[in-house]
Amino acid sequence: MLDKKVKVKAIRELGADNYLLTVNTPEQARLVRPGQFVMLKCVEDLAENPLLRRPFTIFDIHRSSRSGKPAGLDLLIKDVGVGTRKLVQTRPGQLLDCLGPQGHGFQVAAEMRNRVQLAYLVAGGVGIAPLFLLAQSLLTHGIRPVLFYGGASAADLVLRENFERLGIECVYTTEDGSFGERALVTQPLAQYIRSYRGKNIRMYGCGPWGMMKAVHLLSIENDIQCEVSLEARMGCSLGACLGCVVQTRDSRGEEQYLRVCQDGPVMNSRLINWNTVPL
Repeated sequence: MLDKKVKVKAIRELGADNYLLTVNTPEQARLVRPGQFVMLKCVEDLAENPLLRRPFTIFDIHRSSRSGKPAGLDLLIKDVGVGTRKLVQTRPGQLLDCLGPQGHGFQVAAEMRNRVQLAYLVAGGVGIAPLFLLAQSLLTHGIRPVLFYGGASAADLVLRENFERLGIECVYTTEDGSFGERALVTQPLAQYIRSYRGKNIRMYGCGPWGMMKAVHLLSIENDIQCEVSLEARMGCSLGACLGCVVQTRDSRGEEQYLRVCQDGPVMNSRLINWNTVPL
């Protein structure tokens, strides 16, 4: 984990208040694993408000056009408050404080090549953020990813073209029917699980709490291992403030609280008490 002054390279509007922020930071880019995040100061001057940094999942590693080596980070940012509003108003050349990469990412190991045939990646809205690097990693290990991506409307299905360029199967749903199937994203997911019953499948999810709970329940019903990337309000991201805890159960079934910043953000869905929504 590094704390660096990073330079804004580009900021691109994606629609529906979503933006893709690219920062130059080769040292941090070289350390990234799928599912990790960084803490970004939303203003250039440390004395400015907001004081606390904000967590952002790393969508992709930006690479040098000449050498192909890691040169920076692509971060998906949704304009939802004072901090993110200042970030999306940044301009190329500005300096920001960036701490990371942090957290436990997705478990993708070489031995999975012989044990897992299909990987279902399930995203809701900006929950797409941790899944692009994961999809690339799975392909590297010879595992076929299928993306299930849902949103309220077509405008919420940002960055889907990145997954399409990987050549993987993509299934889209929208609540208003403006793109893909008019349904919740878990509906086609359940259909695919039934169609490919008997295959060695792994599931990964990120999105609203209710969506991830539904994905978890499908994994339990069908005896499929499932990892989820959790979102939480973070104060320090170092495990000290305990502001990002989620209620879980240990191996003996006893209640415990894990910190999303240090014990996550990616966790096995079976650990989590899905009936208790984090603050």
